[in-house]
Amino acid sequence: MRIKRTIYKSLAFLLLCSCVCFGAAGSSQDDAVGIVLEILRSGDQEMQAVAIAMVKEMPGPEATTVLAKELPNLSAAGQVQLLSALGDRGDTAALPAVVAAAKAKDASVRIAALRALGQLGDASSVELLAQAAAGSSGEEQKAARASLYRLRDPQADQVILADIPKADAKTKVELISGVGERNIRAGVGALLKTARDEDREVRTESLRVLKVVAGPEDLPALVELLIKAQSSFDRSEAQKTVVAVAHKIEDKNRQGSSVLAVLPAVTEVQARCSLLSVLGKIGDSNGLPVLTAALKDGNAEVQAAAIRALADWPTPEPAAELLNVAESSGNKVHRILALRGFVRLLGLESARTADETVAMYKKAMSLSADAAEKKNVLSGLAGTRSLAALQMAADYLNDETLLDEAGFAVIKIAEGIHGDFPEQAMGMLKKIAQTAKSDSLRQQAQEAIDGIERPDDAKGRLSEKENQ
Repeated sequence: MRIKRTIYKSLAFLLLCSCVCFGAAGSSQDDAVGIVLEILRSGDQEMQAVAIAMVKEMPGPEATTVLAKELPNLSAAGQVQLLSALGDRGDTAALPAVVAAAKAKDASVRIAALRALGQLGDASSVELLAQAAAGSSGEEQKAARASLYRLRDPQADQVILADIPKADAKTKVELISGVGERNIRAGVGALLKTARDEDREVRTESLRVLKVVAGPEDLPALVELLIKAQSSFDRSEAQKTVVAVAHKIEDKNRQGSSVLAVLPAVTEVQARCSLLSVLGKIGDSNGLPVLTAALKDGNAEVQAAAIRALADWPTPEPAAELLNVAESSGNKVHRILALRGFVRLLGLESARTADETVAMYKKAMSLSADAAEKKNVLSGLAGTRSLAALQMAADYLNDETLLDEAGFAVIKIAEGIHGDFPEQAMGMLKKIAQTAKSDSLRQQAQEAIDGIERPDDAKGRLSEKENQ
């Protein structure tokens, strides 16, 4: 039986190939379609795979129509295979059958049909795909979204935008996502409206996509959205959008202009704080005087927003202002925020010498009121490569509350300066490896020693860890 079965398969395969390759039309083509259909109706998976491969090569819409008509009569597995092949054929004659299959009871068939719509679908498929994405999850949702994003019909973009206002909330989210994935720049106006939608997910997705499709010319409208945001969540999302779009402006000294233009007229505290926060994240130097002035505002929330904005600054330029607040403010929260910001700015690239930087870390340490703040200082110090930094970190190895942070800082600094100060660096590493109470700290110190003494072995161990 097995021999006869093999012979049958071979003969069928040869006949199928000959019909496809040599019969572009007429009875041979009909024979090929008939053989394919017979094989697809069978349970022979090997022959089905052969037949599906041949389907992709059959010429003409007539073959597509006949094959598509047979879809509902096949098993779920057969439908999945044929849907994939019909998608690869790219013949829109199969579209009605594929649309019907997208509503099948079997999930695997729906998924295959949704995937095929990405190849065969047109603007009329937008609603189906968006609703399928909104009403499903997992692989089915992924398939619907992927096909919505890849529809090649030029009219699809217009349909997506036209469908947004009349869609339910979940479908609206999917359509808005499609605007971003397809980079529909004409959709900015629609998204500025949906960013005020009553549904939170719609608002969030609108703001997320506006980061992608909006341009500098849209910044005044985006800033207005931020000013009118009704919740802290919306304000946070709107801030991210304004910052992302502002950074699209090539001239860094113009990136904050839309915010600076409206800030003087904004008196509502939350809106004012949001604008100050945005200035800090944008980093336009024209915003520094405004933030510095806000440190003396009569409202404590505005002062805190200015401190946070200066702490977010991309250069160390505001370090002196933050240090002044950390030293002199009567507000404990403000002092802590300023000190943390000061320590962060010390870690940024600057023209200071290493010794000057260490002196500033010592100043920060003297202002630290508790162990948490001191740990933060040591964490920043670990990035400084100098003998003075090594000695400063080592001074805290005997403090039980700071031992781990001090030890880590010593190890990192020693690794960075061992080329210039081999004796001092190795001495501190060995001290930690021999005396530290923490197993983790001793291990890190020993690994650093091994890396210095046997660099090739250390590289090998690192490679092994990365491959695990």
